[in-house]
Amino acid sequence: MDLRIDRVGLLLDQLATSCDFARARLEGMTDAEYLWEPTLRRTRGSDPEGEGSEAPGAWSVRPREQAVTPKAFGPGAWVLDFDSPEPDPAPVTTMAWRLGHLLSGFAGRWEWTFGDRATEPKELIDFSPTAAPALEALWELLDRWRADVGALTDEQLDQPGFGQYPYGLDPGLPFIQIVWWTNREAIHHLAEVALLRDLWRAGGG
Repeated sequence: MDLRIDRVGLLLDQLATSCDFARARLEGMTDAEYLWEPTLRRTRGSDPEGEGSEAPGAWSVRPREQAVTPKAFGPGAWVLDFDSPEPDPAPVTTMAWRLGHLLSGFAGRWEWTFGDRATEPKELIDFSPTAAPALEALWELLDRWRADVGALTDEQLDQPGFGQYPYGLDPGLPFIQIVWWTNREAIHHLAEVALLRDLWRAGGG
């Protein structure tokens, strides 16, 4: 493929190729994988039995009445576990949670940059209990984000506060820095989902 060399073009091509890798890695994800709640066993010394304690319960996408966090959010029957400030140590999260987190973040930033800037970001995504719709929605949203960012002028990219997403530094930063940040979010969370899928296939599930 022919890669662009202008500054936003490099960022958009980075996101596009990262999404291509992720699509291939996550193709065929089952609902059981999607909702799998991994646990970690912290070992002590050289005990062959792996003596230790398991990590606390995972954050996931759950029916509203089964949410395990006080600030779980979403407009529909299924919500995304969430709390603020985040517990220390941070909770283990499911593939569903990671994908839902990306959907919520990108939907909010699109709405508060290119949309009406009116809807509460936590009310934008109707979280899915199944893998295929969640992945389809994410790829469509990332495609729309790339297209709209790619249409911006240099003046808009350099404008502090061009994006007004209320849960970040967006109102005070040049928008090109937000584009960089959202790439980082997508790349590292999709890599985490791919690793969780590897663990599932290795017998974790």
